[in-house]
Amino acid sequence: MHHLKYAATVAALALIGALGVAGCGSSTTSPSTIADISVPSTFVNGHSHTVNISASDQMHPADQVYTTSNAAGHTHTLVVTAKQLTSIATGESVTVTSGVSAMTGNHTHDFIIQTKK
Repeated sequence: MHHLKYAATVAALALIGALGVAGCGSSTTSPSTIADISVPSTFVNGHSHTVNISASDQMHPADQVYTTSNAAGHTHTLVVTAKQLTSIATGESVTVTSGVSAMTGNHTHDFIIQTKK
């Protein structure tokens, strides 16, 4: 009988300990508001493009060269500096002009890049 009482006490303490540990999982740290973004370009010569910028690139900024989506049979390159990525990550709006494409006439596109809030 004494063993049953001891076993019940150990089981109750184990349950209380498990509940206490489960409650320790909460955090006061806010989740990151930085997310992957897909940015449309200006409409030029009858078409536009998009470019995708990852959350990782924004959180660990280094100069990046992105390739836009294919539209009207071509793509563009977009150079985004580490400083611009840092600005984007803090919620600022940055305008970047793509490289020139000779397809459908020599042209560029502007991309207004800003995180979604």
